[in-house]
Amino acid sequence: MGEYSDDLVVTAANLYYLEDLTQEEVAGKLGLSRVAVSRVLKRARDLGFVQVSVRRPLPELFDLGRRIEKAWGMRVVRVVPTGSDEATLDSLGRAGAELVAYYGGPGKRLGAAWSRTVSSIVPYIKRPARPPLCVTELAGAYLEPGTPFGVSWRLAEKLGARLETIPAPILAATAEAKAFMMRERSVVLAFENGAKVDLALVGLGGVDENASIVRTGYVNDENLAEIKSRGAVGDILMRYFDGQGRHIPMSFEDRAVSLEWEAIRSLPLVVAMAFGPSKIGAMRGAMAGGVIHGLVTDRESAIALLAGTEYEVV
Repeated sequence: MGEYSDDLVVTAANLYYLEDLTQEEVAGKLGLSRVAVSRVLKRARDLGFVQVSVRRPLPELFDLGRRIEKAWGMRVVRVVPTGSDEATLDSLGRAGAELVAYYGGPGKRLGAAWSRTVSSIVPYIKRPARPPLCVTELAGAYLEPGTPFGVSWRLAEKLGARLETIPAPILAATAEAKAFMMRERSVVLAFENGAKVDLALVGLGGVDENASIVRTGYVNDENLAEIKSRGAVGDILMRYFDGQGRHIPMSFEDRAVSLEWEAIRSLPLVVAMAFGPSKIGAMRGAMAGGVIHGLVTDRESAIALLAGTEYEVV
């Protein structure tokens, strides 16, 4: 940076910040490249020649998202207003659908698994002119009749994308039954491609009696007692983890029809959608361990997450 004189730095800053020239126009006037102008303007800020002030604070919800991003090094966080459960879910769905539109462009492979929260995006998905490559299920998608949390096939339909399905329950009756299912070529292919998704949309399971996996009957009282006794704070695709985001294998995990833990950890962008007091531990743990890279949550949950951090809301 030493090759740029103070006079040049000040001149570029004046043209850009006070005369409202574009960086390209500044480059033309000063005989510099566009990249050089960007560097000169950065130097102006670094040297204190330019001080930018904004007279109004960030909107609260955006500010909460930025605080969470900074506290846990997250790539993207969206915070929506807190209302009734249904109103909050509706807001989460809108925000989640926006992320799908942004990160799930042409040629992208999207991954999803059944979840009450993730399913809230479906009404707000708009069919793009050029759809993503496909929607790949990340876990067994067979649900008991009446379970309203399926999302993959509805997401693929709305997007006009191909669906790679896993026609199996998320938790097989026995390890042998799972092994039998895993011999199906379509299931093998779905798992192979699930490990390659560009964007994974997932819910985070809680560890109490109100968790969806408990209420749908896949996890019984004995399983729940084991989950609690081993210190788990939540699960992602039936893979349980502690408050630091470390995997805690369960005795029933060999029956889980979903991506393995290491495959989940290798995905480039995992966005969790979760809210409510029962999910705070799961959200904290998943972010602390880098298991997820994005989060869509509500205002009250965001404030609870930040409590005790240097970014706490006061």
